[in-house]
Amino acid sequence: MGQAEQRAIAHRVQQQLAAELESLYRGVFDRMSREHLGEGAMARLTQVILRSRDGALSPLQEAMGSAPMPGGQEKSSPPTPDHDATAMA
Repeated sequence: MGQAEQRAIAHRVQQQLAAELESLYRGVFDRMSREHLGEGAMARLTQVILRSRDGALSPLQEAMGSAPMPGGQEKSSPPTPDHDATAMA
């Protein structure tokens, strides 16, 4: 297997992992929105989860050269915790 093919496979694996992580975090936020958490608890938990998401996805995005996110989404700053908390309340 040539280097170009190995790079293409590695890139595809990274893209798939990034998509799976995005889906996982989306599911976590969906579940959180169904819980009866107070506004403060929701904001704190949202902030922790967003930091976790950033820590998981940033190295992948950097390795892929900050390519567009799976699903056609472009890399952007994560939503602020207050925005997520209100949107899920």
